Amino acid sequence: MASLPLLPGYIFRDISYSRGIVFRIDALVINGVVLNFSSFHKVKDYKLPHKLDILNGFPVICDTNYGIGRRLTDTASTRYAEGPDPIEYDISLTYGRAPRYVYQQFVPHYALFAQKCLRFKAFFRQGVFNSPDEHYRVRHVDIIYYLEDDTLCVIEPVVDNAGFQQGKLVRRDKIPKNAKGDLFIWKDFNVGIDVCIYGVVYHIVDCDPFTREFLTSQGIDVGEKESLPADPYTEQRDAKRRMPLTVTRIVDDSRRRFLEYDNMILSFDATWNGDHYRVMYFLTDDTIAIREIHGPNNGKDPVAMLLKRMRIPKNWQNLPSWHPSIYMEYGDPEIVEYYSPQDFRVGETILLFGRHFLLHDCDAFTRKYYSDMLGTPQPDAIPIPARVKKQLVKFEIPPHIKFGSPEDTYASLSLIPKPPKKNLIRQLANFPKKLRYSARMDTVHLEDEDRDFILVYSLSDGTIQINEIEKRNSGRREGCFLSSRLIPKPCSTGNINPEYYTPQDFFIGARINVFNHRFIITGADLFVYRYVEANRDRFSQEVQENLRNYFLQQGMLQDDINIEAKKIQEMEDEQKLLANNVIAKNDIENDVSASECMKESDMTMVKN
Repeated sequence: MASLPLLPGYIFRDISYSRGIVFRIDALVINGVVLNFSSFHKVKDYKLPHKLDILNGFPVICDTNYGIGRRLTDTASTRYAEGPDPIEYDISLTYGRAPRYVYQQFVPHYALFAQKCLRFKAFFRQGVFNSPDEHYRVRHVDIIYYLEDDTLCVIEPVVDNAGFQQGKLVRRDKIPKNAKGDLFIWKDFNVGIDVCIYGVVYHIVDCDPFTREFLTSQGIDVGEKESLPADPYTEQRDAKRRMPLTVTRIVDDSRRRFLEYDNMILSFDATWNGDHYRVMYFLTDDTIAIREIHGPNNGKDPVAMLLKRMRIPKNWQNLPSWHPSIYMEYGDPEIVEYYSPQDFRVGETILLFGRHFLLHDCDAFTRKYYSDMLGTPQPDAIPIPARVKKQLVKFEIPPHIKFGSPEDTYASLSLIPKPPKKNLIRQLANFPKKLRYSARMDTVHLEDEDRDFILVYSLSDGTIQINEIEKRNSGRREGCFLSSRLIPKPCSTGNINPEYYTPQDFFIGARINVFNHRFIITGADLFVYRYVEANRDRFSQEVQENLRNYFLQQGMLQDDINIEAKKIQEMEDEQKLLANNVIAKNDIENDVSASECMKESDMTMVKN
């Protein structure tokens, strides 16, 4: 058996020594030979059991007190066993869980009321002006309140041939109910009350069963159901639709009327929307034409006829339901009644295709025709009001729309946008010149402390660029904080021509507001001082003294001080030299005058 390989199926195991069976043999006599055994004999199992196991779906550690060769391990004995950790050890695993109250599972508001809404039926009255058929219009709507997010919307059911926009009148949103900004909630709605939404008063008349049940469960007494009022214009239109249709029959012969009424036209002066028109009625075939009378420089297209010669029905919108108005125009079979001479009266308003024309006067032939032929004289003329000259609208530049620079906005006001003009002389004269200032941020937040920046002002175009300086272990990289652009002053942001920052505004300690980021200038480049000294007329005395004191403290003007001291020394030397020359000249003059006096005295003595 020892020669067999240690492979599965080739291993023989003695069952007498399996399962840890131990025999104690003190002596054994074989053929008269006594064999003594003074030790225990047992089967040795060198396999190690697995440590991890799964019990009731949970991973557990199956630790044993045996090591390699079934030898006892001291560390696994109870002597070295540690007590349970008071933090990680759960006492309920030993003594069981204590009975306690089972709380109801929490359900969020949006999940509890998901896809649940309150539906109210309501109506509102909309005024209709300048209409002889209706004065107001009753519109039925549905107010839907969504419980999941406390929003509501107003939807109007679609009505056929309504003539106005329908559908969703108010979008779904949280809507304020008063000037304080309080929002509508479900407690503000009930049957029989008025609700004002964005200036429109809706009267609630009914609600669906779910809404009534929900409000009742919340302790609200729901009002009784009311009936929706009918729209008077809709009832009038339905009544006209039910009226029997009649056809106007022409009994006269067209050729006879042509020979009798040729070149006979009833002419009326009328106005519409403040413009002057001439309404002409042709007696030959009962057609009407409207001519517009243009005034000088009225600004309208030179179109002679507003309406070509045609027969005009009194109610051109009243067509039968079976008429395919989308594909065909109406004709004589569909028209109930046309306009006739009896319908024109001076001082009255006549409706022609939805336009109200006020008749002011008529010509002499028209007056004679009405008095002699019809027996109804026309009233006196109504003076046409004089046209009021319209004042020329003064062009005002609109405010900046905050896209691009204000110059770009003003350049785009014309039909053909033009780029803003640039000062080429300034660009050529100051192209490479830039003024550099060191600045720090006026901190509002603690994380903005110790941030240093370089403010670069370009003298060629007046733009300002701000770069941040890198600091070790600050968590920020160096780079461009603000690209080159014109920075307006905060006091002139909304003006038409904003005022931008210039070098006159930059000095040591100045506070600069850059789009609500405030910076304090802490230093400047030496070139700034040179530029200020070269352009003293552009800078105030305070700015010059501020920069000079700063550079003197920094010790950057030592060369200038030496040059000034040398100039002062030279001036003092010149003054001393001039003073010495004046003294020598005075001495010479005194000597000459003394010699002359001696000569005169000698001459007088010789004469005597």
